[in-house]
Amino acid sequence: MIRHPWAVAPVLLAISVASPAARGQADPIVARGVQYLRSSPAAAASNSSNTGEAALAALALLKAEVPPSDPAIVRTLGLIQKRFSESTYVPEKGSGVEIYEAAVVILALSTLDASSHGAEIGAAAQFLLGKQNPSGSWDYQGREFGDTSITQYALLGLWEAENSGASIPPGVWDRAAQFYLRTQGTTGGWTYHRDGGGAETVAMSAAAVSSLLICDRQLAPYRTAMRVAHPLLIPLDQEAERRRFTPSSSPRQIAQAVQSGMAFITANFTVSNPAIIGQSANYALYGIERIGALADKTTLGKRDWYADGRSYLASKQLGNGSFPGSFGETPNTAWAVLFLTKSTAKTITKIQLRRLGAGTLIGGRGLPRDLSQISVAGGHVIARPMDGAVEGMLAVLEDPRAEDAASALAGLVARYRTEGPNALRPFQDRFKKLLTDPDQGVRRVAAWSLARTGDLATALPLIEALRDPDEGVVTEARQGLQLLSRKLEPLGPPPSATSEQKDEAIARWRAWYEAVRPIAATADEAPAARRAP
Repeated sequence: MIRHPWAVAPVLLAISVASPAARGQADPIVARGVQYLRSSPAAAASNSSNTGEAALAALALLKAEVPPSDPAIVRTLGLIQKRFSESTYVPEKGSGVEIYEAAVVILALSTLDASSHGAEIGAAAQFLLGKQNPSGSWDYQGREFGDTSITQYALLGLWEAENSGASIPPGVWDRAAQFYLRTQGTTGGWTYHRDGGGAETVAMSAAAVSSLLICDRQLAPYRTAMRVAHPLLIPLDQEAERRRFTPSSSPRQIAQAVQSGMAFITANFTVSNPAIIGQSANYALYGIERIGALADKTTLGKRDWYADGRSYLASKQLGNGSFPGSFGETPNTAWAVLFLTKSTAKTITKIQLRRLGAGTLIGGRGLPRDLSQISVAGGHVIARPMDGAVEGMLAVLEDPRAEDAASALAGLVARYRTEGPNALRPFQDRFKKLLTDPDQGVRRVAAWSLARTGDLATALPLIEALRDPDEGVVTEARQGLQLLSRKLEPLGPPPSATSEQKDEAIARWRAWYEAVRPIAATADEAPAARRAP
């Protein structure tokens, strides 16, 4: 049986029932759940013995758009702040429960205001880092094999911490991924404790799959840095240079484990059978919500997981807005609200906004998804072309806070159409650096521009760009290579290619490049010798 820390005490959010109503509660199930979390009877906050449960409830309230000034959140913040002594996190509980506690404290503080609570988030993250076992897992005191549930929460907390600015060594993600890879069953599912037997459940499988997806995301920058640069190219990404780490868990291993885990969850997804869903259906639903956001899936097989989950929750909500079940009404209500508000999707959006900068748009800051449809001189105009020097247009693309990226792109296109490759060729190094930008729209522009310099050496970064996770970047790189090579039929990869298909296409393009590049190609050769044939 799962010894969940939130089963041992009621939430301690003592507030007045007359507190102002939460904002954004369009769903009546959420509104009632929020009201329960805000007004649940408890002792005074100063006498709390369950900071973890209070933080979980506050997290759900914040995800439901309850304002930070709400008394419930203010009081919980006071509880949380008592857990810090100078630069150290001092847990309220022990024996393993403190891992849940520190993780949800990070989640709550990151959602509340990561910039104002960076020191506390960093301290709690350091506490969690010190608790990771050699196996890559986290567990209760006296155990080291690994607890699927505790490890899940530790990774959730560290994920939020890293995306809030804390430094998390890449080996943490790699070791955790290895733990989940080792403990997957032959059915594709996971148990609570693999060394203790027990049935594989949807809840534990969702915990493992979502954790693997997080680990894969956090390891991706290090895999990018592993790519071997061609000796003719000048290293431009100094950040990548600092990210020298070779993960032992390959993308293929993680993808296969995720696929098998998803198949198990899809085949066994139910909210009516505790033996297969797990001790708390609400806990399992929160895990499935994370998978939906991290894997960008709206269905499990042909089933709409959100619609099914909402229908179930509507049937189980009590008159006071709470949800019954294992571990107590407060945790179950918090998990229900986190599911219904699609809380992980909100986290991902927030992370993207942090990376792009304040005031920017997701997906290219207004840049078109398909650059093949660009037309400036006659036909459709995507934006008013920016006037001035190409350097000014590049400065806009390089600034994540700039909002006129579409105009800068239109300016580049207009300049190319009037002056040809000579307009873009002097800026190759800057385009190569933009090919590593966090914004996929900017990476698409970089691939488009590099190909139109007409310089054969740009084939090398374009070939590597075929691995990009964004399909639009891969398309631009493929079309750019076709333009450089003058091939009527490109060498791939096909649309929506698998990792294997991308690897095969990269091998073909590299063979082409080696066959056509000048034998005496050096970094300082005459520019004319490097033009595409």
